[in-house]
Amino acid sequence: MATITDYVQLETREFTVYPFNEADALVYALLSYGPIPQEIPLLAHIEQQYGTLGRRIRAFDWQHPIQSTRVLREVPYEGVRLRDLEHYQEFDKSIHELDRNEPTFVSEDVTEKFYKDTALNPRFAVTQASAVEMKFQTERAAQFAALTYRLPDGTLVVTYRGTDDTLVGWREDLDMSYSYPVPAQRMAADYLERVAKLWNGPIILTGHSKGGNLAVYAAMNVSERTQNRIERIFSLDGPGFPPTVAASREYAAIVDRVTKVMPDSSIIGQLLITPQREHRIIVRSNVTGLMQHSGFTWLMLGDHFDTVPSLTPSSKQFYEQINTWLQTHEPAHIERGVDALFQVLGASGNTKPSQITSAGFTILPDMLTQFAGLDSEDRRTIMQVMRLIAGAALAKNPEIERS
Repeated sequence: MATITDYVQLETREFTVYPFNEADALVYALLSYGPIPQEIPLLAHIEQQYGTLGRRIRAFDWQHPIQSTRVLREVPYEGVRLRDLEHYQEFDKSIHELDRNEPTFVSEDVTEKFYKDTALNPRFAVTQASAVEMKFQTERAAQFAALTYRLPDGTLVVTYRGTDDTLVGWREDLDMSYSYPVPAQRMAADYLERVAKLWNGPIILTGHSKGGNLAVYAAMNVSERTQNRIERIFSLDGPGFPPTVAASREYAAIVDRVTKVMPDSSIIGQLLITPQREHRIIVRSNVTGLMQHSGFTWLMLGDHFDTVPSLTPSSKQFYEQINTWLQTHEPAHIERGVDALFQVLGASGNTKPSQITSAGFTILPDMLTQFAGLDSEDRRTIMQVMRLIAGAALAKNPEIERS
């Protein structure tokens, strides 16, 4: 069964021959999970050098007047071609300092091989990567990372990293259920506006998981001038939005450009509201339940996704149940439940979901002690939500063959 890893090895046509599509959106979104080589410039450094006309004038080089004059008119895209990153054999020594301690759920071995296969592929090798931005704020429950790729025709592909392997990142995801906007959403719109100010050209937005939500939010919340440059927006199993946002004029202004790609038993992509007007692509996966969230499990048929007509009954039921539950409870009640949940998860002192999973039964006493110390309402809230998620994650769907 072919997946996106096969696509980056076999689909070698240039973008002028086979235009950018939803599989490419997944490729660039997965690349954003890192590790990000330090040779890729930081957005802040580019702004420091070229962000204003005054800075470009001060940097004028009289020994190279023609080149400097061009810089006055248009900020140069100082990116690194993916093919030039292929030779980095020790990624842990080449990644940005800001990225060293920001773990992801995807194995570094997988992302490193994926990065190198992409760099060797003529379709992607000439893509230039630039404008890295990373922020991690424990006190504000904010985890954000983005970077921009430029295609040979000048199109800017802005990518937002999804949820990483930290409780802070997952806390922010759940904060979306009662708070709008969350810090990462504001950062996403700010990032897009700053990138658009630096460089001209059409814009494509993409992101997996929370990154998909950030891509849609950013498109809704930038200036009209920047918004008009956005050609396509890809939310790859990203959560939706509160009902008032999904029904807003801001959403209506960009919804026709949104493509939402979801695995057939989607759970994360079914959180909050996804308007029916969004173009949806339902993809077959080689696994079941919550593990389908990984884009590396989505199946390909040659140069496109292996699709199915609709989501499975368990995914549809989860969408109805979880969003009915969210809409029938006050934000303060949901926030209190989220606080209680993370008190339990953090009781063992672990800061990563993967650590909690690996520890297994050894941390149960600490978590159960914390759970028992909650009042009855908080315990009931946690159990209600966990039952909904478990029901969707464990459901079997015999209608869809996995092999």
